Amino acid sequence: MKKHILTLIFLFMSFLFNNVTTSNAKNDMGNVEEKYITEMENKIAEIQKEMYMRNLIQYIEFESEIIIPNYLDIKYVEYIFNVANQLNIPTRIAFRMVYTESRFNDIAISPKGARGLMQLMPDTRTIYIELLGIDTMKIDENQKDILIGFNYLKDLKTYWFEKGNNEKYSWKLGLASYNAGKRRVQQYQGVPPFNETQKFVNFILRIHSNPEFFANYNKKYENKIKVNT
Repeated sequence: MKKHILTLIFLFMSFLFNNVTTSNAKNDMGNVEEKYITEMENKIAEIQKEMYMRNLIQYIEFESEIIIPNYLDIKYVEYIFNVANQLNIPTRIAFRMVYTESRFNDIAISPKGARGLMQLMPDTRTIYIELLGIDTMKIDENQKDILIGFNYLKDLKTYWFEKGNNEKYSWKLGLASYNAGKRRVQQYQGVPPFNETQKFVNFILRIHSNPEFFANYNKKYENKIKVNT
């Protein structure tokens, strides 16, 4: 009797062991498949993101007629584009403005003390940090400057629009105010006759047709094509 009981116990334990082993093998296989699928999904997402950014940069360069420098982190290109869209600032104005202000150099400092990508004066930065509640946002210093600079420009443009100026002229006065100050624009009842301000406004608002840009644009992407082939 004991012998039969021991045999049954042995058979039962063997059955459990085989089931557990088979189950573990299936689980291991499932884990491998799940890991592989996750890796593939991540890789596809990376490729899609890279393609999106490549197309976005080419669109921005063609629309703005400026070349985005390689030293500018791609995340700031995307951030400038997104913030400008959210505030209804044309892409051309947004990127030409950053280019003119700092050449996309985040450590640029003007003789008057303006700093960063957007060349903000310390007082303006302090006011908008509080106004927008920026200290509560999880963004870095460059993103803060971009957010402040574009909100400041949009507020200036809105100010002149609400004074009865049309959309196009309001952008002109808004840009002049950003460069020379709103009081100077009020004083001269238009864009002040300062060489720097005149060049700033004219460059940002000029129409499409810049042979020098197209030469640089073609050169940049022809070189990339040659490298990749």
